[in-house]
Amino acid sequence: MPRLLLAYHFFHPDDVVSARIFSDFAAEQQRRGWQVTVVTSNRSCFDPARRFDPFEEWNGVQIHRLFRPPWTQARPFQRLANSGWMTAAWLTRIAELGPFDAVVVGSDPAFSPTLGRGLRQLLPGAVLVHWCFDLYPEAIAAEGANAAVRLLVPAARQLMKWSYRAYDALVDIGPRMQERLAAYRSGALQRTLVPWALVEPPAAAVADPRVRAELYPRAKLALLYSGTMGRAHDHRAFLELARACRARSGDDVAFCFSSRGNRQDELRAAVTPADTNVTLVPFADEAALQARLGAADLHLVSLQPEWAGIVVPSKFFGSLAVGRPVLYAGPRDSEIARWIASYDVGLALGAGALASVVERLHALIGRPDDLGRWQTNAFAVYQREFSKKVVNDRWDETLRALIAGRAG
Repeated sequence: MPRLLLAYHFFHPDDVVSARIFSDFAAEQQRRGWQVTVVTSNRSCFDPARRFDPFEEWNGVQIHRLFRPPWTQARPFQRLANSGWMTAAWLTRIAELGPFDAVVVGSDPAFSPTLGRGLRQLLPGAVLVHWCFDLYPEAIAAEGANAAVRLLVPAARQLMKWSYRAYDALVDIGPRMQERLAAYRSGALQRTLVPWALVEPPAAAVADPRVRAELYPRAKLALLYSGTMGRAHDHRAFLELARACRARSGDDVAFCFSSRGNRQDELRAAVTPADTNVTLVPFADEAALQARLGAADLHLVSLQPEWAGIVVPSKFFGSLAVGRPVLYAGPRDSEIARWIASYDVGLALGAGALASVVERLHALIGRPDDLGRWQTNAFAVYQREFSKKVVNDRWDETLRALIAGRAG
C-alpha cells in the first residue's frame, strides 16, 4: 500500500468543519488503498484547554497528536506562535515515522506550507502537496490585523513564495484562489479540489414540517444562514434584503440565522424588534443539521469583498448537498459567484440587485414548481461536481499520477 501522510492542525474528534473534512479525507483515502498517517495537534479548535490523547488508530488511520501550548487562535501573535510550534514539532515527529510516498499539508496553522522545505530534506522521494483552505498572508491583510502584524506581510509573501517551490502540487478550493496561488509562480501543478459537505443525503432534503413550523411559523418562503459568522462574512446585506421583503409582504419571506463566530454579537445587535421576519436560533449540532438545512427553501452565503480567493465559505457546499440553491452576498469575482453563473445554483445579491432579488423571491412563492426544479438542479450539481465521493476519487487519481510522474 502506498503511504500517505497528512499534516493539519485539527483532526478527529474535533468538530470544526475543516477538521471534519480532513478526517473524512483520511478515511476515504484509506478505503482507496492508501496507508494513511496523520500528524496534528492535541488541542481542540474552539476550546484550547481541551486535550486529546497523543495516539489513536481510527478507521485504519494512525493519528499522532503532538503537544501544543494552550495558545488561542483568536490572537494574532499566539496564532503565529502556534504555527511555529506545530511546524517544528511535526518535522521532529515525521523524521521518526519513516518514508512516505505522498504528503498533503493543509493550511492550518497559518503558514504551515513552510513545512515543505523541511519535508523535502526529510523525504526527498515523496510527492509533496499543499491543500489550501485559507491563503496566508493574504488572510492577515484581509482581516485587518494590527499594524505590527501587517508589517510582516511583505516578508511573509516572500517566505511563502520560497516555500511553495518545494511542492509538487498546490491544490486550491476554487478558481479565484487558484489565480492567487498562480501569482506566486511556484512551478507546481495546480488543481481545484473542493471540501465536501458534512451532510450528504441520498436525495434532495424534504422539509420536516415540525422543524419548518418552529423556525418559520408564518413564512411562505424560508431562507437560512447556517454556519460561522466570522471575519470573512457579513450579515448587513441580508438584513437589508429582509427589511425590503417585509416592507413588501410582511413575514411571507422569512430569514433565520443559525450561526456562531466572532461576528455573531454584531448580528444580534443589528436585529431589531421591527425585524419580525428575522429569527436567531442556536447553532445546530451535527445530529440536527440535516433537518435544519432541509427546513429552508434557499440558503444564505456571504463573503466580504477583500476575502475573495482567500477563503471559500463551506456552507455553499452544504447547501447544494441538501438540494438548496443559495442567495449569495459577496464579490463578483469570487468562486461562489462564478459557480452560481456556471451551474444556475442561486442568486447573487450584488450592488444594485436588491429590487430584482426581492422580485425573484416573491415570484418563487407563487411558483413552487420553479423552486422545486431549482432545488433538484442544485442537488444534481453537487452530486456531479462536489460530492465527497467525486472529490476523493479525484484526490486518489491526482496523488497516484503525481507519484508515477515523480518516479518517471
